[in-house]
Amino acid sequence: MSKKIVALDPLADLYRETLDSCVALWPLFFIRIGFLFLNLAFLVLGLAVCCWPFLQLLMGHWSDFGTGNVKSWMSEINWMDYFGDFKILIMVGLFAAFYITFVGFFLAFFDAAVYCQFNRYQKNGLAFSWRSFFDGGIQKMMPMIGLQCAWLLAALGVLMGLVFAAVLGVLMEKLLPWWIGLLLAVPFGLAAVLIMLVLGTGATLSAAYLVDGHGIWDSVKEGTARAIQHKGRAIWANLLMTFIYFIFFMAFTVVFGALTMIPLIGILFMVFKFLVTSALAIGFNIYMTSLNVALQLEPKESR
Repeated sequence: MSKKIVALDPLADLYRETLDSCVALWPLFFIRIGFLFLNLAFLVLGLAVCCWPFLQLLMGHWSDFGTGNVKSWMSEINWMDYFGDFKILIMVGLFAAFYITFVGFFLAFFDAAVYCQFNRYQKNGLAFSWRSFFDGGIQKMMPMIGLQCAWLLAALGVLMGLVFAAVLGVLMEKLLPWWIGLLLAVPFGLAAVLIMLVLGTGATLSAAYLVDGHGIWDSVKEGTARAIQHKGRAIWANLLMTFIYFIFFMAFTVVFGALTMIPLIGILFMVFKFLVTSALAIGFNIYMTSLNVALQLEPKESR
């Protein structure tokens, strides 16, 4: 049976609708800033507690940093007293385990809440509310963790496949002429890139399916299928926006990187550069979430 023709909006219209969603749900941008600040603050606090003896040593020799005696002072330190202490290693290990677990749950909650907000707005036009934000995050947090674990296992499988392909390539290079190995490397390399693009796009789309009521396995399957539907429309949409962001980010970084070298006022440009690049990264993350929800809600091919 032939495929049913599905009329889709041009990518320009899709990008505009995605931007409209981001503007309507503008509080998510500032929530994202708070989320990153809390993660960073918790990390710094934990490291300060775990490495407090070493930090005390640093503060006790603070004057050496201004007199050029840092190298001689560092050579005199008995590093085993601080990093060879079994209790400190246990403390650092426990903190690392707790931090990874905490961030994993926190990230799952945040992703679920943000995806739910965009899903509610793009499907029903519902505005942002704190109640719906926390309800969506709490209800979908555990399924989101399961989805992240599923994609982690998939990433490990792909990594093992790439390692196996690399080992096989080395063996073939020794057994076959170099030009045959080169000819084989090109299609295999392109296939590996294509697989990574499909899986990467499918991972972000699967989160949109998850908050729309699908199960974990069904979300993985539907997200991967949507990535390749309509001649890879979702992949191209994500790639184009990533390319635009990368070009703009690099141009801005180069220009303001040069301005930071200006005497006296260079520090102001440095601070401005940090704030703007951070805002761009956060805004891009929010925009891509909205874009993948919009792609998930588009009509799909049917037979």
